[in-house]
Amino acid sequence: MSFLDQLLTVADAKHRVLARGWNTWDTRSVLHHVLLPEGLCLRLGLAAPDKLVWLNDAFVGHKEMGRTPGTKLTSMDKKLPLGNTIEVRPGPRSYDGAYTQLEVNLRGARFRIETAAEGENWVALVTPLQNDPWTRVLTVQAGFLWNRPGFAQRCDEHKLTAHVGSREIAIYAEGVPVVDPNLPVPSPYLAIKLDGPVAVSAGVRVDLAQVQRQIAAARDRVAQFHGAYGEHADAHAAMQGSLAWNQIYEPKFDRVLCPVARDWNCIRGGYAVFCWDSFFTAWMLSLDEPTLAYAVLLETFREMIDEEFVSNVVQGTGRAARDRSQPPVAGVCVLGMYRLAPDREAVEAAWPALLAWNRWWDRARRNAAGSLSLGSNPFAPRVGDPAEFVQPNSAAGAALEALDNSPMYDQAPFDPKTHLMQIEDVGLNSLYVADCSALAELAALLGRTEEARELQERAAHYAGKLRELWVDAQGIYLNRRLDNGAWSQRHSPTSFYPLLAGVATAEQAARLVREHLLNPQEYAGEWMIPGAPRNDPAFAEQLYMRGRIWPPLNFLTYLGLNRYGESAAQKLVVEKSLAMLLKNWREHGLVPENFSALDGSGGIGAHTHPMLTWGGLPALMALIEAGRVPMPLGRATG
Repeated sequence: MSFLDQLLTVADAKHRVLARGWNTWDTRSVLHHVLLPEGLCLRLGLAAPDKLVWLNDAFVGHKEMGRTPGTKLTSMDKKLPLGNTIEVRPGPRSYDGAYTQLEVNLRGARFRIETAAEGENWVALVTPLQNDPWTRVLTVQAGFLWNRPGFAQRCDEHKLTAHVGSREIAIYAEGVPVVDPNLPVPSPYLAIKLDGPVAVSAGVRVDLAQVQRQIAAARDRVAQFHGAYGEHADAHAAMQGSLAWNQIYEPKFDRVLCPVARDWNCIRGGYAVFCWDSFFTAWMLSLDEPTLAYAVLLETFREMIDEEFVSNVVQGTGRAARDRSQPPVAGVCVLGMYRLAPDREAVEAAWPALLAWNRWWDRARRNAAGSLSLGSNPFAPRVGDPAEFVQPNSAAGAALEALDNSPMYDQAPFDPKTHLMQIEDVGLNSLYVADCSALAELAALLGRTEEARELQERAAHYAGKLRELWVDAQGIYLNRRLDNGAWSQRHSPTSFYPLLAGVATAEQAARLVREHLLNPQEYAGEWMIPGAPRNDPAFAEQLYMRGRIWPPLNFLTYLGLNRYGESAAQKLVVEKSLAMLLKNWREHGLVPENFSALDGSGGIGAHTHPMLTWGGLPALMALIEAGRVPMPLGRATG
């Protein structure tokens, strides 16, 4: 049995606990409520026949020029004027589906949809939020997902029956039935007029008043859950919301995942597991849902490439980025998880994979100078995805191992023989030193003395190489070209990562903060920390890594500041990061992938997602600052 087989045995045991009951398990829509393990799906649809629109498959997001990113529109709907929006705004919910709430703006008509579940019993309350003279209809469609056995049938205008083997599960909808054979619903359904609150129930029939009481009680429990975090209740709600709304069931491997964004799974064959995103996600989840957190951690290794490294991305289509990995943050994140919610069995299961990946960096990305460079290996295409042809063994592929389109890598030289970008990379070397140090601490906790020593030796070697990248005349760590020895003058927040590695001296840390982080010509400002400094020509583009603000970059910078006791700077980064998160959450229900460095907005525009899991990192940062979550690594000595 390989170490991955052993790892997945532990993961599968966690999935057997997690994959149960009612929840929004189907990645295709937050309006689909599914009972596991049966696969019975109740698809809630909102129809507005007078306006030629019907919403069934929907994702959370915010309107953008009259449409919602990720929300499916019918062909007729696309012809309607811009400004008539479909908006799906997420609200509070529990991880386990015991309560969910969202609001839908359907071409000007607004509704709140709430659900509550206990065992096989489930209820929904659909409430119009305004008087509307137009016809509105709720449809409740029953069927089975993932080719699970069973069938549904309509009994009368208020009842469906789902048949699972010898069992029957009844579904009821209370209200005035609507008879309209032209509704685009291809399987048995109920249709109810939405001129007031409508109750739906499965399992036991429940009237409107009873449903309202059950929903209110479930809503209060979630409010108490967030309220326990005091002044950080809203921040916790945003972080937890981004995680819970993106939690899905993935049927190929019979597992529960928390991928970066549920709609991304739909265009990638049903699921997409990204590398460093997953480690941040697992750490955030460990605060409230340790079983799910460690399941997510272990699943990150399921499709590990040749049992050597974690791919940038693997997806349901069969495509994997076999040429490259992503930043090595696993050690820091897993140590953080373990200090917060220890699960020795899971960490023991993950250990061989963590160690193999750490060794891979030293073997596959070590350059002629003895430090690390980003890379991209050649491989023969396997599934015919266009990315398999254009990215491997290229500078573009190597850049994707770190910060995608960062201006630091514009015109970066690349050696196709060594498969390495010809740059000594500050960010990569810093994160690798931190990874070695964190894994060494984990090894000591697990009683793996020899492996702890091995990791400490690698940390010392690369820390020495990283110190050589300090440019004293400018008071900053800079990337250095291998082909000509020139310093790159284009930097990013990765220049602060040596603080996380514990490599900088106290004087160097102070200069980094004073001369660069707090410099309004570079990184300081109302909205910070931009992915490219304000005086970089790429900043004005505000496109992806070219000037926008990224939660993981802020988070890693914060951890470094915390290690050096730069209290004023670390509090400023927390304050600024929280301001962006709460602005978007309170105003629009968004937890964005990245933010504008000009106005703090997120989730609106190209190359940003409105509800991405790592968008909640500012909340984790604030909880560390408040002492509610332990720091993984202790104070640095330089």
